[in-house]
Amino acid sequence: MKKTLLILMCVAVGAGLFAQELKWTGYFNTGIGAVFTNVEDADPYLTAFGVDSGQFGYRFRLNGAYTNADSDAGVRFRIQSQAVSNQVFSLPYVYGWFKPLDMLTLNAGLVDDGTWNTGGALFNDDVGEGLGVLAKLSLAGLDAGVGVYLGGTGSGSSNNPLAGLGNNTIEPEDLKYVFSLGYTMEDVFKVVASVRTSSKTNGNIDQPFTGSSAPNDEAALGFNLLAVPKLTAVLEVKVDHLYKFSDLGTVFVYETIAYDLGALDLGLNAGQYLNQADQTGGSSSDFGLMISPWVSYTINKIVPRLDVLYFMAGKPSYVAAAGGAGASSGKYNFLNWEAYAPTWDSEYSVIAVRPSVKVNFNSNTAVELGDIVNFELGPDNAYSGESSRLTNIFYADFVWKF
Repeated sequence: MKKTLLILMCVAVGAGLFAQELKWTGYFNTGIGAVFTNVEDADPYLTAFGVDSGQFGYRFRLNGAYTNADSDAGVRFRIQSQAVSNQVFSLPYVYGWFKPLDMLTLNAGLVDDGTWNTGGALFNDDVGEGLGVLAKLSLAGLDAGVGVYLGGTGSGSSNNPLAGLGNNTIEPEDLKYVFSLGYTMEDVFKVVASVRTSSKTNGNIDQPFTGSSAPNDEAALGFNLLAVPKLTAVLEVKVDHLYKFSDLGTVFVYETIAYDLGALDLGLNAGQYLNQADQTGGSSSDFGLMISPWVSYTINKIVPRLDVLYFMAGKPSYVAAAGGAGASSGKYNFLNWEAYAPTWDSEYSVIAVRPSVKVNFNSNTAVELGDIVNFELGPDNAYSGESSRLTNIFYADFVWKF
């Protein structure tokens, strides 16, 4: 608690010193949900339920960005509070940047740089690299970056990105190295590529890769078409476990397509998962397919929307509840298509439907009412002795932006 107060005091003092140059953005999200399921002896219950907070209670985010008078140095940071974490407040990212040359930017700290974002599932603005340094060279649409990090998790939902790092001594060969390259032709296309090693403090590359301790070196490629106004078209491919790809490598392919027709918006998210090994020990499949079309229509300040999802050899990702409860808590994270995961088991599949209506009272305040119907199929006795499970969640969600 003392550390939290110290952080907040430092931020407050800093804000007073250079209030003119310090820019703030953020939001608060929370809501309530009524959960029903056909699992035997499972009673309906109410739970705090936020669309953007992982369905746990609430999420508060305050983003700050300071730039000096010469526009060649600054600081960016995020203060976050989230019910899923045991920490009330934290700094998922905080880093300084400096431009010794117009084409060169140096970042240091808990870095979260969005230069190579594509707007798809792999390259997005919620992926932090961890504690380290990033050098970025930008010239005529080309962006090249080299980052060296001690480790740490992404900043998307984590309230403690340095968990497990401690004061461990890390050898140079055990650091995480990230090499990024991107090229943007304005109003035509953007293409990005990334190769990254993983911090090997939890695994030995000379040993067989098993479980979460396996080093997960990966490469990714993304393409964003910019040539068609009001069209979003993103293709991304990732390959992981590069050291022993023949044993545990997986290929992920994601497509994001959306078109703005004015009041009417149409979109499709899709993913294909190619598995190179039996990771389940059961009825294994080497292929998973997810498709999720959606449509919305704006009527003044009211926006009805319908999302549909089908995942072959996949199911909703369970998320840990506050206090350490896991799948047994009966809570899921399937409010958006990215929260479904492959099972590598052909006996599993899921069909989900999510009708919702959002009321935008103004540009900063909205209420969303919705119903998530999630039908899971699996092998015999997969769900409390049954081969299927139906979950229905009626929710009301509130968000305040500033």
